[in-house]
Amino acid sequence: MNSFITLFIICVIYYTIYKYYPEKLIDYHNYFFIFIGIYLVAIYMFSYETQFMYNLFKNIHDTTRQPLYSFNASQSNSEFFHEQNPNHNIKNHISQQQGQRCAQCNNFLIQSDSLLKYKIPLQNGGQNNISNLMIVCPTCFNF
Repeated sequence: MNSFITLFIICVIYYTIYKYYPEKLIDYHNYFFIFIGIYLVAIYMFSYETQFMYNLFKNIHDTTRQPLYSFNASQSNSEFFHEQNPNHNIKNHISQQQGQRCAQCNNFLIQSDSLLKYKIPLQNGGQNNISNLMIVCPTCFNF
């Protein structure tokens, strides 16, 4: 009820100003009627569609609490990231299987220097799957 009284007071003020200064408000009639329409829709939504408005504002609040994009996508939305990129951590997985060593020369590997290489190259009939991959050092990779 307070919202309708507020709307009535706004309309009375607008009418009073228009009555005494019609030339100043001639360009603002459309804006005022658009404001009235939006105000009435908002009153209706908050009065009769409270569950919808609650869900709407809850979703807006939840999305503002977490970034849409981040530099570390695997941590911000991990379930979706792992679903879309099942092999994102393949180097770590193969490196652990090999004991952090190069598959060809058995030297210890630093994670940043390790490279993926096919055991049997694809040109020679090797398969494109995880069982055909190995981790090698940069020297063995170029050899």
